[in-house]
Amino acid sequence: MWRKVKDVLFIFCFTLFFAAGLKSCIIDAYKIPSESMNTTLRIGDYLLVNKFIYGARTPQKFFYISLPQFQFPKLKEVQRGDVIVFDFPGEPNEVFPVRNLFLVKRCLGLPGDTIDIVNGSVRVNGMRMNYFDHAKTDFPSVVVPHQGMPIGLNAKNFLKWKVFIQREGGSIELRDGKIFIDQQETSSYAVKNNYYFALGDNINNSSDSRAWGFIPEENIVGKAMLIYWSKNSDGIQWGRIGNIIR
Repeated sequence: MWRKVKDVLFIFCFTLFFAAGLKSCIIDAYKIPSESMNTTLRIGDYLLVNKFIYGARTPQKFFYISLPQFQFPKLKEVQRGDVIVFDFPGEPNEVFPVRNLFLVKRCLGLPGDTIDIVNGSVRVNGMRMNYFDHAKTDFPSVVVPHQGMPIGLNAKNFLKWKVFIQREGGSIELRDGKIFIDQQETSSYAVKNNYYFALGDNINNSSDSRAWGFIPEENIVGKAMLIYWSKNSDGIQWGRIGNIIR
C-alpha cells in the first residue's frame, strides 16, 4: 500500500515539474486581448509561443522558492519581422514596471537599426517595411541601442536617458549642469545590453515602442508560432484555428 502511495506521489511530482519546465522553458500559451495586431492576430486568438528558440531562461522562483537562473543556448537570433512575446518594459518614467504584463508585437528594429516613419511609411535603415499600413502620424528617427553603443550625455538630454540608464543598473545625477553616473563625472555612457523596437501591425491603433521605448533583450519571452484556438463574442472562429503566425 505504502509503495503504491509513493509511486503516485512520484508520478504527481514528476508531472508537476515536467509541466512547469515545459511552460517556463519550451512552450507556453497566450491570449490576445486587444486589436493592436489586427489583422495578423485578433481579439480572442490563443497563441502557442516557442520560448526555447531565443534561449529560454529557467524560472527564478518555484512556489516562492528562489532558484538559480540558467539560460539555454539560442537556436536562433530574433529576426526583423518576427512576432514576439515579451515582458512589458514599463512606461517611459518607470525604472521598474508597475504592471506585470506580457505583450505581443512585431519586431521591427534590431540592435543598431535606425527607425523612422516618414510620410506614413515605416522605415528601417531608410528602407520601407511592408508589414504595416500607412501610418497617420510620423515618427522621428531613433537608433535602437546595442551593447557597447556610446551615448553622449549633457544637461539637455539628461531626462531622455535617465530612466534608460537606471534600468541598466546605473545611478545618474545632474549637478550644476554636469552628469554623474555612479558618482563619476562623465559626458558619455556605454550601453550594457542589446535592445529591440516593436510595433503593432495595426499601427494606427497600437501602443508600442513609439510610446514606451525599447525592449531589452532579456525581456523577450519567445516567438509566436501558431493560433491553437480562437473565440470571440461571435463564437468560435474555426477558420483561424491552426493558422501559422507570420
